[in-house]
Amino acid sequence: MQPRHFEAIIFSAKAAVASVVAVVGYEWIKMPGAPWVAAVSAVLVTQPNLYASLNASLLRVAANLAGAFGGAALLALTGQPQLAMAIGVMLTGLVCYMLRQDDALRPAFVAVIIVTLIGEHSKWHSSLDRVLAVIIGCGCALFVGFLFDKIASLVSLSIKDKTDPTGDQE
Repeated sequence: MQPRHFEAIIFSAKAAVASVVAVVGYEWIKMPGAPWVAAVSAVLVTQPNLYASLNASLLRVAANLAGAFGGAALLALTGQPQLAMAIGVMLTGLVCYMLRQDDALRPAFVAVIIVTLIGEHSKWHSSLDRVLAVIIGCGCALFVGFLFDKIASLVSLSIKDKTDPTGDQE
């Protein structure tokens, strides 16, 4: 099997396991809201290596915190979901541009949109629930990535142990 095919299988398995672990973890904690947010976050931050997953997780959590709380604050100030969404997306884009955080744009935009248009009575509570679901999903993705990396290193050591010093298989 070509290494590229093997990498695709491992990466897809890592994303699948991370999404399931995120949903199970979310439901185990008995969080209100929808577990799909945790699963989506887990899949979005899953990367081929743990360091990249950590960076993606930190960025996603920060962007969601900013977008969710900014959207909730604007909704509380304006009382108009569409107006709060428009202002929130505009301000979020400008702040991300000024901070040179281009990768944070989309997750922050999505957080603003979801929070302003979700239609629940307690905007602050639903914003916090969503951010916690994102954190749970990112944490689960990191945990699964760590496990996959450890398993891969154990398998690699096992293969090296079975070869002789010339590199030939026994």
